[in-house]
Amino acid sequence: MIDKFSTEIIKNNFNNAALDYSHYSLIQKYFSKRIVHQLKKLEIPEGDWYDLGSGTGFLADQIEEFSKKKVTRVDFSAKMLFKNKKESKKLLWDLNNDLPLSNQKISLLVSNFCLHWLEEPKLKIKNWFNLLIPGGYLIISVPTNKCFPEWRLTCQKKNIEYSGINFLKTKELADIFLKNEIITLDIVSYKEEFDNVFDLFRNIINMGAQYTPRKRKTVKELRLMQNYWPRNKNKKVDLTWEIGILILKKYEL
Repeated sequence: MIDKFSTEIIKNNFNNAALDYSHYSLIQKYFSKRIVHQLKKLEIPEGDWYDLGSGTGFLADQIEEFSKKKVTRVDFSAKMLFKNKKESKKLLWDLNNDLPLSNQKISLLVSNFCLHWLEEPKLKIKNWFNLLIPGGYLIISVPTNKCFPEWRLTCQKKNIEYSGINFLKTKELADIFLKNEIITLDIVSYKEEFDNVFDLFRNIINMGAQYTPRKRKTVKELRLMQNYWPRNKNKKVDLTWEIGILILKKYEL
């Protein structure tokens, strides 16, 4: 669980990354496009649409482009929201708190790379789902516990504490919902390539995603990781993500 103090650190990290976030957030853009591809296949009832943890608004922009419908962007980072289109609908809100939307007619909630930063993510996704009107959809993409095998293996080899986040298991999210509420649950592998370990971690910082509840690595530990991280055929280092894309539909009680 991430405590409230750490949530402030996470928010500051994203505020500091907002200026150049769009340049470095390639994985978030990739999965935004996958969400939009799935979204185009759905028949969504009339209602309000929200992007939870919208960041600089790439996903919301993509949705508005094809649907011609306004999407309210919700984020706790004021600087991230400031990077959204001036005319867009925005809500500055910490998603660790219940959304102030109980009186709204919500037919679509999307969330891309956000849930794992929240306290009690299983409770949060259930609460989001409960806000939907009958026929409404919740679509999320979230890293799973199978992320970063190269990082974990390197730490194991050299007896270095793994300092990344321990993500949820996909089954933990799926078990929250009834089988008929789960329209699809896709597991997607995504590989990033870097010249070296230092560039890899620098990219994480540039995205504002460097928070860890564990001790920071020392220079000595980073050098060990650089020396022992597996190399690919291009003699570079990979960082492999496993992402779950979950599409849920709310039915009449």
